[in-house]
Amino acid sequence: MKFRTITIVPFVFILSWLVSGCGSGSEKFELTEIGKLKTRNSKEIQASPWGIQAGTLDLNILTKAAEMGVKWTRLAADWSAIETDKGRYNWQQTDIAFTTALEKGITPFVTLGGANKIYLKEYFSPSPKLLEIYGRRPEPPTRDSIAFQAWLRFVGKTVHRYKDKIRYWEIWNEPNHFAYWGAEPDGREYGLLLNETAKVIKSIDPSAKILAGATAGLDPEFTDAFLSMSNKDIVDIITYHNYGAIPEERIYKALEVWEVLNKYNSKIKLWQGECGYPSHSSTRDYRGVSPWGLQIQAKWLLRQSFTDLYFCKASLSNYFKLFHKNGRGEIPKRSFLSGIDSILGFPERGGSRVKEIGVNEKCLLENPESEPKPGYYAYQNLCALIDSGFRPIHIQSTIDIKSTGIFYGIGKEDDAFPSIPLVAKFQNKDSNYLISYWLPWHPQEIIKYATIDIRLSKAKFNDPVLIDLLDGKVYQISNFKADQSGTIIFELPMGDYPLIIAEKKDIMFAQ
Repeated sequence: MKFRTITIVPFVFILSWLVSGCGSGSEKFELTEIGKLKTRNSKEIQASPWGIQAGTLDLNILTKAAEMGVKWTRLAADWSAIETDKGRYNWQQTDIAFTTALEKGITPFVTLGGANKIYLKEYFSPSPKLLEIYGRRPEPPTRDSIAFQAWLRFVGKTVHRYKDKIRYWEIWNEPNHFAYWGAEPDGREYGLLLNETAKVIKSIDPSAKILAGATAGLDPEFTDAFLSMSNKDIVDIITYHNYGAIPEERIYKALEVWEVLNKYNSKIKLWQGECGYPSHSSTRDYRGVSPWGLQIQAKWLLRQSFTDLYFCKASLSNYFKLFHKNGRGEIPKRSFLSGIDSILGFPERGGSRVKEIGVNEKCLLENPESEPKPGYYAYQNLCALIDSGFRPIHIQSTIDIKSTGIFYGIGKEDDAFPSIPLVAKFQNKDSNYLISYWLPWHPQEIIKYATIDIRLSKAKFNDPVLIDLLDGKVYQISNFKADQSGTIIFELPMGDYPLIIAEKKDIMFAQ
């Protein structure tokens, strides 16, 4: 094979460099491209921590999820959708969804939830603005004894029907958010629901895993409240949904949640069950802040994945979501806009949303064409590279900034978040290392780099390569020193998204 020496940048960066001239941030890194990662289907991967919420039961979309290589998906058994008439249950959609996911090599974890208006009166926020955005929702079943028994009956029938297929049951969705709980949230009230629901599940399937929380954001106070309700030994996993423009910001709250978990039961695991970032400003639900872009979304996805797995110590990271089929360009009617809103536009404020209709642009497939966005390929490359054969480890690392590029103010004198590069470290069963490093600034649509040296204590590399997960390209690293004390690699690129250092023999190359 004849190797060629290139600049380690995707084509989009080469174009911008040629147009703008050789300015700041356009350093060139002489590394030899030696191939691309081989992608893997979900069935080709035995186990991994990566999942996605598909957002549809369409067979073509689920096939694309499997082609991405995820091993988990979050699905729902919605009480209000299944029991539309008292005592009559329609399992058609859940039968299809659960079976199809398993056939594709993807394990579902299933959310039991959805307060049912045929049993419960509606609750609505006293805020006219929030009422207009979220509408009326049924109260939680804990507010009515007959409804509570109907809920537990629904849970029992669901678990009994699927106990041979589904092992992981998540109890409710975002009970700390009034719009999903159906009333002002109360951690102890949710704890009551959790206790009684978990008892029903375990009575039918003692091997089932109980997932609790599914909180809007990492919420240590709410978590403490529901775990105080004598359920610490029945809960296996706590899940969270922590939206935000800088995914690394969730680390602070994750540490607080771990303090709560260790207080009650150190064996409880932590999962990130739902979170994503939009590629477009015009999106429904969580919107984030400018700038938006396809590359920004892809970078954010990679950063979230490593943040969850390494710094938040989550054992699963689930991206939200793959596809959304609603129409673009829909603008909701709002009666509460102020005069300044007509000038500046309507912002998210006070927990409200910009849009409740239209396309959710956190999806990784374009609407309506279903063509993959860059984030799809980035996640596909991540799933191909890192499976459950790698485990997080803690070794000392140091990054020396040689040139800041476009990232002004990240030198040795900086000690403020988010101007310090992050390094996530992993090791496989063969004792080989995998290192991910990045700068946690707000990701930019352009792709440019700083220049660094990286020192890794007690981690010896023999034949290191550099991997860019945005395009899956693999580059040989030749400028390094390694011995039993560790490895120093010189003149590496560093950007606002994770680049990977790994042993060449651990890489599966595309043909």
